[in-house]
Amino acid sequence: MKCPSCAGTLYYDIRLKKLKCRHCSSVFDVGDYDSDNKAIESELADAKLFTCRNCGAELISTNDEAVSYCSYCGSEAVLESRLSDFKKPRYIIPFRIDKNQCKKIYEDALATKQYVPKEFKDPEFIDKFRPFYIPYWMYQIKFRDDKFDVKGSKSYSKGNYDYYVEYDLTAKIRDKGIYGVPYDASRNFDDSIAENIAPFNKNDMVEYKTGYLAGMYADSPNVSADTYKEDVMERATEMARKDLEESLGGIDLKLPKKKKLQEFLQTHYDGEDTLYVPVWFLTWKKGDRVAYAVVNGQTGKIHVDLPADINRFVLFTLGLAAIIFVILTLFVSVTSRFVLWFAALLVYLVSIRYHKEMIQIRDRENHVFDKGYLITDKDELSMSEKKRNRLRKRTSFFSRFNGVFLLTMAIIFVVMSFMLAGALYDELVSQTGAIAITFIVLILQTIRFIKTLIVMRHVSKKISLLLPVLAMGAVVYAFSVASAEPVQDWWYYLGALIALGAASLMCIDLIGRYNETSTRPLPSFYSRKGGNDSAKES
Repeated sequence: MKCPSCAGTLYYDIRLKKLKCRHCSSVFDVGDYDSDNKAIESELADAKLFTCRNCGAELISTNDEAVSYCSYCGSEAVLESRLSDFKKPRYIIPFRIDKNQCKKIYEDALATKQYVPKEFKDPEFIDKFRPFYIPYWMYQIKFRDDKFDVKGSKSYSKGNYDYYVEYDLTAKIRDKGIYGVPYDASRNFDDSIAENIAPFNKNDMVEYKTGYLAGMYADSPNVSADTYKEDVMERATEMARKDLEESLGGIDLKLPKKKKLQEFLQTHYDGEDTLYVPVWFLTWKKGDRVAYAVVNGQTGKIHVDLPADINRFVLFTLGLAAIIFVILTLFVSVTSRFVLWFAALLVYLVSIRYHKEMIQIRDRENHVFDKGYLITDKDELSMSEKKRNRLRKRTSFFSRFNGVFLLTMAIIFVVMSFMLAGALYDELVSQTGAIAITFIVLILQTIRFIKTLIVMRHVSKKISLLLPVLAMGAVVYAFSVASAEPVQDWWYYLGALIALGAASLMCIDLIGRYNETSTRPLPSFYSRKGGNDSAKES
């Protein structure tokens, strides 16, 4: 986009909300510029399509100055450009957060993070934030009417009597339809990141003009609008349910569930529009892994992938371990039996964390929460979607189960502590205490081991299974020693060393696993096809 005054390059100035020339500093209103230059009124607009030779990502911009490296794989100077048409979105939310504000938000978010790689706080690295427009589908959903005849009830007490009243009522929703149910339309942009920086305020939405894109990146919609139709119908139906309930506050409505509610409301799909939303994008690359920092360009909400610097983490851990060792040596007197069950318990606690990391790896590898990740073959896509739904439900179930279990254990522990007080310590260091506690740990560790096996069926690196097997063996050995009641203390200390060795190996592997879940494999868009063509034709 050329400046009418000097033919210099124009860019969209976020602070001024206008187009500004990089050379003569002239300022133009976005709408006026398009009008003066007789912008094409068709569905297509001219832009440069930049293709990354390293990963195949395709980025849209209006000029070369916006593009210096690939935001998806972090590769420098590998972009090839060509003039191309792309389907214009109908609406756009312009940037409100400028680069300096974005950098401040990012620096504040990392201020208390001690173990991130040093590059994350390097001013030169932070300056690589790039303004990016991500496409969203804005779905139009309609209902049979905005008024519905429903049955309701109300219970209340008055004086010495309890009353129950049933009503025939007319409940209302705000409109006969819901416009603007948003879903990420870019397969390049992970759905989980999109959710973390949501929502975007639709009040700032304006009609699209090419001027808003000047000096920015953009993606074209390449996830078919059909991908989210079922989710949109469910979401819109639930929004309508809320409206109906709120319109008659204090009365319990007897409404059908899910699919039957859709039938009752006659929820139906009535088309979609494309919306561009603003984000600031930063990529950190190391080896074959990348990490993203993404800031909502309207609200400032941030998502950051945070890998750990292993050297910093190890130094801190060794220092903390030395302090704990000195405190235990000076102030606590323990027996070999106490050391045995404590080491076994430590193995179990580490196993909990290990299991959770494996769940995250499984979800990431199988794109459990990234529905926009498309696969070429339709049958493969169908099977993949079934697998994702199954794993998503399983993750949700175990998350609820673990929360209830941990809360129950915490309550039991607090109650026992208060009841037994001083007598508790005597039991813990005794032979009976060692047998009882290692037995409990054995049961819990067995359950955790089975759950880890189930998760690891869907993880690519099966070698990781060796560590849970080692942990299980260490707990079995600890219980065997406690039950055998050997006279020599060295049996107990040997069991403790085996357990501590297993816990240490799992902790070391956990750091690597954490970095694996907090970063992403280098993307490759060459072999993946999805909604590209359908999006352009729709």
